[in-house]
Amino acid sequence: MTTIKKGINGADVKTLQQALNKVGNYGLREDGIFGLKTEVALKDYQKKYGLTPDGIAGAKTWSKLGYSTSEVAKPRRIEEIILHCTATKDGVDYTSNSINAAHKARKFSTYVDPKNGEVKYIGYHFYIRLDGTIEECRPINVRGCHAVNHNANSIGICYAGGLDKTDTNGTKIKDTRTTAQKEAILTLCKRLLTEYPTIKRIIGHRDTSPDLNGNGVIEPFEFIKGCPCFDAITEYKHLIKG
Repeated sequence: MTTIKKGINGADVKTLQQALNKVGNYGLREDGIFGLKTEVALKDYQKKYGLTPDGIAGAKTWSKLGYSTSEVAKPRRIEEIILHCTATKDGVDYTSNSINAAHKARKFSTYVDPKNGEVKYIGYHFYIRLDGTIEECRPINVRGCHAVNHNANSIGICYAGGLDKTDTNGTKIKDTRTTAQKEAILTLCKRLLTEYPTIKRIIGHRDTSPDLNGNGVIEPFEFIKGCPCFDAITEYKHLIKG
């Protein structure tokens, strides 16, 4: 995609209008004409999602919307796999739609699902269901939104679970992985190590910074202090060569 602003017309403008309507329901006429209403909608979107509200759709705005530009289309250098859990109780079949809703509420960066063209918010690249089904979420070539200061060069994998059945406040952590989930994670990690030989380590979310907001305070939702509820470094160190 190209950098566009008010006064420019064409296919990229129409794509921008369609993307803004999907994300924010702005009610824009998808006519490819970058007028005042499109500019106002774009500025509102940029403000809500932590971008400079200048009304110009540049590389950062396009990337946030899930599209590539000449500035962000370069292949990412993948150096680590980071494992997560959903922080849901043992046996609860949490869905990727639920993750999407949760991440949308927290205003995670968006991406366009290549399977159906929908704008989505899931921060992970892969999701492992209870039965071991591997769901492809955020495309690997798109920067993740799952581990502060690690998103640029990592692949995020999340599995359903992480809390004991008796948990009442989100603190009774437990390695709830089913046999199928363990096999799926192992298979996926082996595959990714083959596809991305630059990967240097496999770690858990808890092995990164514990302060997601960077405000010096561990918030209640910052489950990172236990996630993914098992020692990923020890369990998968045999896969890392060198």
